[in-house]
Amino acid sequence: MRTLLLLALLLVALPGCKKRPAPETPASAQPAAPPDPQKDLAELSMAVRAYYLSQGKQPATLDDLVQARCIYRLPTPPAGKKYAIDAKKLEAVLMDQ
Repeated sequence: MRTLLLLALLLVALPGCKKRPAPETPASAQPAAPPDPQKDLAELSMAVRAYYLSQGKQPATLDDLVQARCIYRLPTPPAGKKYAIDAKKLEAVLMDQ
């Protein structure tokens, strides 16, 4: 049952890693939203899994998710923290800098 739920979640996230039209304003010029670690971790984890399904390999860095257009830009982590990839669980984690 858990496997079916995970598979369904991944199938929903898979279309996220496809070519999208370029945003009108470059992502670097847009103001960053205030940190929301719980929401950001969920979105990053879905993007990591979507990248894995579309590319057939794990992303080496979170920047790979932006380059593959799984996400538009990396979220701003809380002060003193950074986002990283847990390769064993294939998800994003928040860790001390």
